Amino acid sequence: MRHWRRKFIMADRSPVVRFLVGWVLYPIQAALISFLYYAISILPLRWATGIGSFLFQTIGPRIRVARVVEQNVRRVFPELVDSERKSLIENIWDNLGRGAGEFAHMQKFSHEGFDPRIEIVGLEHLDALRTGDRAGILISAHTGNWELAARIFGQILIPHGQVYRGANNPYVDRLLHKARQHQDVKLVPKGRTGAVEMLRLMWRGTHFGVMMDQKLNEGVAVPFFGYDAMTATAPVELALRNGSPIVPVRCIRLPNSYFRVEISPPIQSAITGDRETDVMAALVEINKTIENWIREYPEQWFWLHRRWPKE
Repeated sequence: MRHWRRKFIMADRSPVVRFLVGWVLYPIQAALISFLYYAISILPLRWATGIGSFLFQTIGPRIRVARVVEQNVRRVFPELVDSERKSLIENIWDNLGRGAGEFAHMQKFSHEGFDPRIEIVGLEHLDALRTGDRAGILISAHTGNWELAARIFGQILIPHGQVYRGANNPYVDRLLHKARQHQDVKLVPKGRTGAVEMLRLMWRGTHFGVMMDQKLNEGVAVPFFGYDAMTATAPVELALRNGSPIVPVRCIRLPNSYFRVEISPPIQSAITGDRETDVMAALVEINKTIENWIREYPEQWFWLHRRWPKE
């Protein structure tokens, strides 16, 4: 799958460019990221998050994707004055930088030893999944430190799988895949092939975590902050087909790299028997849930996605 994506991305480039990107640029990028990852991992956590925050707040506003962040913030919160919008964007980069610093220390966070830095609310909803006769789907979004939430659920909900989007750079993708591989978590790539694998594993009792706020070029248009956004249908279709509960979970950042992981009751939407109607009803509820999360902690969402199509 990753090899196919790599060929697709470079298909419209000349042979020379494809060679330079695939065999020069990508390895250099991977080497740099690998060096930074291991360098940050040997620093104290407080230093790592502080350095991450400084770098992201310094470099973030100066790169191309900063325009996407500002456009998204203006779309979602048009009522903000310039000073409020500037402050929010600074805090967005701060959250991302701290998350990057924490990523290199992820092995130090654990629910198994009742880590005091991690508070879990709503654990009874996971208990219901463990004792139920159907594998569940945990829907979430890129809020707080989403990598930490994925790690925690890999520890407390077994067997457990996660859907992920691979990096364009195959060398970086392997590094990230290795860093994310923990406990008994099965990583499944996003897309049609991943959906088939996900269904197969769910029939065997594997619970799955899915991010529902990613940019998509396919799916169905579902309102998100009042604007249509392409939203993945596969998780909901699988849940309806398998009779699986859809459980919302989120990660909230607290001061000093402390976190609260909140698990909500399963999504309740009307079941009419009409597949398209039922899928859309569930997707509307999911997007409303994520909207509420973002409104409560706007600085903790990943605003870098082009979540809405260009108008």
